[in-house]
Amino acid sequence: MPRKQIWSGAVLAAVAASSLTGCSLKASDGTPQSFAQLSSLSAQDAIQAATRAVTAHPSAKVHTVLTAPTGSETSDVVATFDEHPTLQGMLVMGSGGGAADPSAQSTPPIPIRYADNVMYMEMGQNPQLAAQMDGKAWLKMDLQAMAQDPNTAAVGSDVLENTSPSKGLILLAAAKDLHKVGAEQHGGVQTVHYAGALTGADATDPNLVGRGLSQQDSDVVADALAQGQVTKLGYDVWLRADGLPVAMTFTEVTPAGSLTGEIDYSDWGTPVAVPPVPGDQSADYMAMVKQAEAAQSSAEPSGAPSSSDGSSGSVTPSAPATPSSPGTPSSPATPSTSSTPSAPSPTGSSTGVPSTPTPTGSKSPSSSGSSTSSTSSSTTGTSTASTSAS
Repeated sequence: MPRKQIWSGAVLAAVAASSLTGCSLKASDGTPQSFAQLSSLSAQDAIQAATRAVTAHPSAKVHTVLTAPTGSETSDVVATFDEHPTLQGMLVMGSGGGAADPSAQSTPPIPIRYADNVMYMEMGQNPQLAAQMDGKAWLKMDLQAMAQDPNTAAVGSDVLENTSPSKGLILLAAAKDLHKVGAEQHGGVQTVHYAGALTGADATDPNLVGRGLSQQDSDVVADALAQGQVTKLGYDVWLRADGLPVAMTFTEVTPAGSLTGEIDYSDWGTPVAVPPVPGDQSADYMAMVKQAEAAQSSAEPSGAPSSSDGSSGSVTPSAPATPSSPGTPSSPATPSTSSTPSAPSPTGSSTGVPSTPTPTGSKSPSSSGSSTSSTSSSTTGTSTASTSAS
């Protein structure tokens, strides 16, 4: 089974507008103008209208809770979802099975910022990592540069993917059983609830493109289903009168375990300003990786396999892990060696963060900027350590 880190994936790409078929919308951006109009649309047309609504108002406050058998993540951010995605907010990681697990423990909130394809995490408050960061406050992850190294290509981008509704809307549009559940109150807002599910067989369905999805959308579906290794992937979305999502949930089931996500959206159109992090206040994650690789190589006996041949994953510094939406639960992370920079685990240990299920549908940062006819599949923000879902 493919193994990817929790945040592994791509940066959110631009959402391309597509024509709405079989309905009559008068707004210039092709979005519903009333709750009655939204209710009159077919489920497929409503999901397409939601895609256009997000394109027209590509920023919001987002509260996300992701839960796996062995770990959880909660984030509160404000983000933009256009061709220049940005994000800032707080991230909290937990060990154990989430709120239902009495033994679960959480990290203090970690400030995060994302802009110009660079993710910053304020990790300097952790004593173990601070020493490896030379006392600097922020850990800098250049996703574009990291995509070029096999040891870091999976790091750094699912936080944005988890915040954006784009990928979920693509997967709902691809679901053969996409249907309208009905009108519901959700979080005090009048909404229409839609649901749909995909199975592993949909990863190779030749009719996806013929059913209105672009080839890029079809690729997103195949990636999200881990080329057929995801048993079931179900999505629900609640849309308000203008077509914008109020909430989205998903459940991903694989032989290794399940990952669930609950995502709430509010304050659509809110401005997002990401304060820059001065260069002298950040430690470069890629540089730390290279230093760890060099230390590992020099410590190995002559003739021993080097980390560059893929025989060892312990040379990559461990950063906080984030469950991704959606993804295949990963195997446990390899414990860090003394020469490998490691981030604190949610329990405060210095052996690295427990790994969390990782998104199989994530794109690499190098794919950012690609768009689809309905929405783009990219997202951001991956972390380096993951929690296993065994």
